[in-house]
Amino acid sequence: MHWFPFLPLTLRGCKPPADEDCDVSALRLYQHRVLLWGGCLLSLAIVAGMVALVLLQASGFQTRRLEALQRTHAAVEAHLVAADAAHQRMLNMAEYAWRHRPDSDAATRLAERQRYLAGGQRMVVNAGPESAPQMVLGVGTDHWPLARLDRYLTLAHSLSVIRRLSASDTEAETAASGFFFDPSHQFLVLGDGLTEQRLLAATNAGHRAQLFQHLQQLSEPAARSGHTPHALPALESPMQIALVRHPVSGAASIAVRLLAHDRKGAIGTFVTLEPTHRLARVMAVADRGASFVVTADGGVVAGTADAGDMPLTSVARALRSSQQRGDSVMAVRQGLRFYQALPIAGTDWLLVNTYCLMDIARDGWRLYLAAALSGGGLMLGLWVLLAWLHWRIFGPALARAARVYQGEQLSRSLIQLSPVGLCLIDRREANAVLQNELMRHYAAAAERSGIPLYLQLVQMATECESGAAASPEPVEFELPIPANNKTPARQLLVGAVGATYQGRDVLLCALRDLSARVELEQQQAQAREAAEAASRAKGTFLATMSHEIRTPLHGILGHLELLGRSSLDEDQRARLRRINQSADSLLQIINDVLDFSRAESGQLELQAEVFEPIVLLERVAVLFSPLAEAKGLVLDLSVDGAVPGQVKGPQTRIEQVLRNLVSNAVKFTLSGRIDLRVRVNGEGEALSLQVEVADSGIGLSPTQLERLFQPYVQADASIITRFGGSGLGLSLCRELCQRMGGEIHARSTPAVGSVFAFSVPVERVAGVSPSPLAGRNVILVSAAAGWRDELNRRLQAWGAHVQVIADVAQLAHDDCDVEAALVVFERGPTPGLQRWCEGRCLVRVSADGPLRAQRRGGAWRVSCYSGESLLQALQAPTRTGQGTLSVLQGLH
Repeated sequence: MHWFPFLPLTLRGCKPPADEDCDVSALRLYQHRVLLWGGCLLSLAIVAGMVALVLLQASGFQTRRLEALQRTHAAVEAHLVAADAAHQRMLNMAEYAWRHRPDSDAATRLAERQRYLAGGQRMVVNAGPESAPQMVLGVGTDHWPLARLDRYLTLAHSLSVIRRLSASDTEAETAASGFFFDPSHQFLVLGDGLTEQRLLAATNAGHRAQLFQHLQQLSEPAARSGHTPHALPALESPMQIALVRHPVSGAASIAVRLLAHDRKGAIGTFVTLEPTHRLARVMAVADRGASFVVTADGGVVAGTADAGDMPLTSVARALRSSQQRGDSVMAVRQGLRFYQALPIAGTDWLLVNTYCLMDIARDGWRLYLAAALSGGGLMLGLWVLLAWLHWRIFGPALARAARVYQGEQLSRSLIQLSPVGLCLIDRREANAVLQNELMRHYAAAAERSGIPLYLQLVQMATECESGAAASPEPVEFELPIPANNKTPARQLLVGAVGATYQGRDVLLCALRDLSARVELEQQQAQAREAAEAASRAKGTFLATMSHEIRTPLHGILGHLELLGRSSLDEDQRARLRRINQSADSLLQIINDVLDFSRAESGQLELQAEVFEPIVLLERVAVLFSPLAEAKGLVLDLSVDGAVPGQVKGPQTRIEQVLRNLVSNAVKFTLSGRIDLRVRVNGEGEALSLQVEVADSGIGLSPTQLERLFQPYVQADASIITRFGGSGLGLSLCRELCQRMGGEIHARSTPAVGSVFAFSVPVERVAGVSPSPLAGRNVILVSAAAGWRDELNRRLQAWGAHVQVIADVAQLAHDDCDVEAALVVFERGPTPGLQRWCEGRCLVRVSADGPLRAQRRGGAWRVSCYSGESLLQALQAPTRTGQGTLSVLQGLH
């Protein structure tokens, strides 16, 4: 039973859960019973239908077998009537030939008689080619009167013709298989197929007399077979029929005995032997089942199947008993086999039709198989459907019902445990229908103070509802409870809404004690005032520190600058540089602390303004290029061609973030290079300005990268000792980027370098970029790919036609304008440069060049971090007034 989980719990030997509600258990039990007994009843109906179908098929099979029995019966009787007609014709012709014997001369009769006697009372007669050969045998006929012997010999001649004429082609074999005996059984005429030799050999007779005695028994069937010979009364002839063994082959044969007479008495007896297989063929044509022609004692005359171990003797007796009761169709059952029979007219034989349960099964096996499959499929589908209903419909529904009951009990428990007083008040009688324990406590306190709480709640709720626009909406009001000798004064906040409960108009109320809330609000107000006071104190302290520390620090920096302009020796200047660096670091730390405090308090201001990203990058590069040059670092910058000339955004804060990143790059890079890169993402007016600072410094590990942007945190404990700093720079950069709506991130490889990148949303400023060098030819010579690309971008942006080469020596080989001036960017001296300066303007660009263009020794010198000074030099007039300019960038 455990295989069927949807059966009732009681039928499965289980008990319902102890915590399950009794109503839910009853529902579950009834549902299980309905499914189980409904499935059983439907299964029984399906089985009953299958049984009815089987019985209907069996009844149809029985009807078909009865029809086959009647059909076979008609065929058998037709066959016997046809055989009787042939036998009657032969008998009539034989009697006619006896009465009207042919006139033959005495010589012929004498010759026949002498031939017969000379052959030892044996001869073969054949009346002609159309006659059947006959063998004539006699025992003691040599003592007969000559007239009698001649007459029988003449009859033998006539029989050879009569046998051929009396039978059709299909009956010739049957008509010839027989013999004729005179009344004294001394004269024998054998038909075709019967000879004396074959009969003697088959019957084991020692001589002719014994053979005659054997054949005499066949001519008397009652004595031979023990059966009473039966005539065919419908034909009104003295014909008798019996089942015998063929004297030669020993096969079962049907023996028909006919008595020939004339007016004076008996002429003789005709015996014909018909093989039973002819009758069996007739039966097989009419019925393909098992049919038999059975004698009175159960012997099988012919059949369409093997009788085998069938108890036909007892069946024949039972059928005879049924025949005596007057049943038209006799039927009996022996075990699991059924027998039906009809009597054969003119004989004591029965035509028996038999079948068993296996025959019924073989006849309708397709129908039975289809019924079994259909019934099995229906039953399987039925129980699958019931299981599906249990698991998918009733089971979830009962589970939901159980959850509803459990939820109701839980709700009652929650109502009792609720810190809010809950109740249902009958509006008409002003009494509580349902309430929790806290509500009872409030009501008792109100009663001690002389206030009927329920009536007061109904009245105040009604007043509030009358003033409200929509009465079904909840109302809220306060209800004071005066103090008494046991409880202090209370201020209750009441929420009420009208409802209907069990046909009554009720008021649902929720009461909360405001005293605890008021106390909590007072505590929160005090805590908020304390926090605001602390924040104000912090702000005042920071403002004071900003003023009191930065004011003297600016004075110190000013005097240090004046001191640096005085005459000092090298040691003094080295000490002065260290003092300047310490003062700058202190000022940077103070500024970072103040900015970080403003960002935390939300007082950090972001002012959008129009600026040029290229100028901002150059300004920061100019600021840190002396420090980088002092450490032997290469500081390069690169601007993507898609960066617009002007954008709108918080320039000051973007520059502050960039300065912090470049400052860290210069601080933590001992050798190598620092690259500043700018590009934009996006299309249209809204853009994302992305700035990257890449260095070849000490690098960071993944663990250090995870806590890199936390305030007051350095990547390593030794950083403060080796490089200084407060750990606020990167944290302030992240805070500024987030405030600007952007983001900052870093990627690094220890001992290889780091890349810090931040992105800030900006707006494109529409406008047409000027082309101050439009139509002018520029030759750019650079071995450094980075600066060659950057200067080429600048010159093309100004409208110049630029020819770029990598080395000064290429001027002698390339097809260059000989009137073009040369502008050189130098990281060091460029040999052989003067030979190309005659007759043209030369601009020398270098990292340590002046921020404003200066003419020295016939060449302009400018800083690579100042595009404005480069443009000024290019626009300055030359001595020859030529309109072309050649810019030469020195090798790295």
